[in-house]
Amino acid sequence: MGHSTLITDYFGYGAAAARPAAPNIPGGCLGFYYATDIGQVYAWDGAWQAWAPSGQSFAGGLAAGATQGAATALVANVSLFTTVAAGGGAILTAGAVGTWRKVLNRGAAALLVYPPPGGGIDAMAADAPFTILAGGAATFWQNSATQWYSE
Repeated sequence: MGHSTLITDYFGYGAAAARPAAPNIPGGCLGFYYATDIGQVYAWDGAWQAWAPSGQSFAGGLAAGATQGAATALVANVSLFTTVAAGGGAILTAGAVGTWRKVLNRGAAALLVYPPPGGGIDAMAADAPFTILAGGAATFWQNSATQWYSE
């Protein structure tokens, strides 16, 4: 394994469109830029390349649906809601045991997070929604085909 005597880091942040086309970083060094609007980290190694932890996904700028049947499906590992009206909701999608979903509510009202139809969250009744207050967040873990737990 080779070692570099040059260590130069570029820890920039801002909108994805504001990311520099080519930062002034010496060859053999790495730089990083965080796109705050889309939650993406970019690494510079001579050419910009998107980087995210393996197997994780992000969905941002989501709007909540009005009922369990019309709730926005949570399919990404991390979902950011920016538009939430009173009574707005999202629904967990069934996956393999161990599936997790982090939900951030940056909307104006509480976000209702529903389990898949017939499922439950924590010790709540089947189909009952979990509430994430405006500005809050929660992580949900699938324990069985019908049971999710919150953190």
